[in-house]
Amino acid sequence: MGKIIIIGPAHPLRGGLATFNQRLAKEFNDQGDDCSIYSFSLQYPKFLFPGKTQYTNEPAPSGIKIFSLINSINPFNWIKVGNRLKKEKPDIIVVRYWLPLMGPALGTILRRVRKNRHSRIICIADNIIPHEHRAGDKAFTKYFLKSCDAFITMSAKVMDDLRKYENDKHAK
Repeated sequence: MGKIIIIGPAHPLRGGLATFNQRLAKEFNDQGDDCSIYSFSLQYPKFLFPGKTQYTNEPAPSGIKIFSLINSINPFNWIKVGNRLKKEKPDIIVVRYWLPLMGPALGTILRRVRKNRHSRIICIADNIIPHEHRAGDKAFTKYFLKSCDAFITMSAKVMDDLRKYENDKHAK
């Protein structure tokens, strides 16, 4: 079948996004694809994380290759990871988007990948417009969205938000 890479949280990170990504990778592999996950070595700086810990004590899922390589705040890392993925030439990259803070990192990585002129990039969007607004949200989101070929949204509201960004892009 195909080579698929998921970009987003995975073990040892905890939470619904990590669980979803791991289950999606398992399903791709079960269907005969070669799927792995590129996750975060640093997802959130400690001062931005609202909970006690970003990590789980659960064992790693079996049968899934997880590479914890992405540092969400290091631009040199984004280029390095993007170049690695560009050379890997996956057929499809499925990237999770849930927070504008991740826009610069993910957008830069994906722009590097696109230079291989092979990989198709599909975004699974949990949010486009965040619940708590911060400076830079709109610019970070626009930067990220321009790096994707297709979108799957997790709700009709998120699809409406995505369409607003698309309409802004075509209005200029």
